[in-house]
Amino acid sequence: MSDLEKLVRRRMQEEYSKGASAEEIAKVVRDLFNSIDLSEGLDAVAVRTADRR
Repeated sequence: MSDLEKLVRRRMQEEYSKGASAEEIAKVVRDLFNSIDLSEGLDAVAVRTADRR
């Protein structure tokens, strides 16, 4: 499993555990993908998403 897959699954599980609806989880995942700049690599994505919490 790639780092990106792990990150997405973790965020989905976090939102689900908070009681978020399917639509809210989809929005979080969509926002996550929209924030990815693949030129920076996945480590930058993980740091950036951790900072948003």
